[in-house]
Amino acid sequence: MRINALILICFAFMISLSGGCNFKPEPQPIPLSVRSTLNLLQEDPQFVMYLNFKSMSRSDFWKKNISDSLLNEEKTFGSILNTFKNATGVSISNGLDEMYYSNSWFGENSIVMKGLFNKNKLDEYIKTDSLFSITKNAEGKDIYIKTDNGLYFFFKDEFTICASNYLKQIDAMMHISDTSESGLLKNEKIYKSIESIIYKQDLWMVSTEKAFIKGIYQNFLGSTAGIKPEDEINTDTSEINTIPPDENKEKVTLENLYTKYNSVSFSAEMKDDILILIQNNFVSESPAKFFKSIMNGFLTVSRLSTGGKQKPPAAKLLDKIRLNRYDNDVFIEIKIESGDLELLRNTDLLSEPAL
Repeated sequence: MRINALILICFAFMISLSGGCNFKPEPQPIPLSVRSTLNLLQEDPQFVMYLNFKSMSRSDFWKKNISDSLLNEEKTFGSILNTFKNATGVSISNGLDEMYYSNSWFGENSIVMKGLFNKNKLDEYIKTDSLFSITKNAEGKDIYIKTDNGLYFFFKDEFTICASNYLKQIDAMMHISDTSESGLLKNEKIYKSIESIIYKQDLWMVSTEKAFIKGIYQNFLGSTAGIKPEDEINTDTSEINTIPPDENKEKVTLENLYTKYNSVSFSAEMKDDILILIQNNFVSESPAKFFKSIMNGFLTVSRLSTGGKQKPPAAKLLDKIRLNRYDNDVFIEIKIESGDLELLRNTDLLSEPAL
């Protein structure tokens, strides 16, 4: 018995030295309440975003670092949040529990807000604010209009407000029930991508649209101009060289990499700190290996450019970034603590390194 125990201890010690097995984390399940709300969003969005203010506001990180004023600085969500804060008295720190947001290439958006809303307060507020008006649909249900930005919204029930800048979407949302397999739930590709998101409790964003992903990718490439892993950076090419022959019909390049994406997602989990995860899902292992080599090269050059006897703030943040590949997926993860926020505000980590 003692020998067996000693063997187990030695085995555990060897694993700890080698860094352990690199198992892909299991995604959190989609809550039933979230799934039954996704059908209110349009079927073919360019991206979908979910924010659980009720959950996040319970964390120490939120209490120390986040406020209404911070989110209100954002042009899109700040305008939307302020609209409902002024009209209903509900804000992210007082009564607003969840927010769902999706947008299409045609500019059509879908917004669902969950919380404790006061319809009577809204009706009284509208009487004194010329920027709001009320109309009724064919069934006689009230539809509110924010005239300066063309936003329509209505009370789905006393805990749910649905909004859109597109009247046809408002009509669709009005006639959808909790059990309807409609809207976003009809889009199997994006729903599977949502299922694969690791952290679903606090906030996440996902896109399967290659044109949208291309925009993100081009912004990144623009900020890292001159970084070419196959030429200028001594990256680990062993993964790239092990691409199976049937996957190598079209060479993966910086220019066509975005076409090899299935989806990209961003999620975060808040506790004492915030754990941020970017999941890049590719059509095969070949582009996943290539993308990881790019990121390894970028991090290598960035760390070298911040080298010296005393590490500058940027290097401390770069050291926290973790890259992992699981078959067709590349995960980029970083844990941000309260003390790191000032570094993020004052440091441009994506600026071109000074070589």
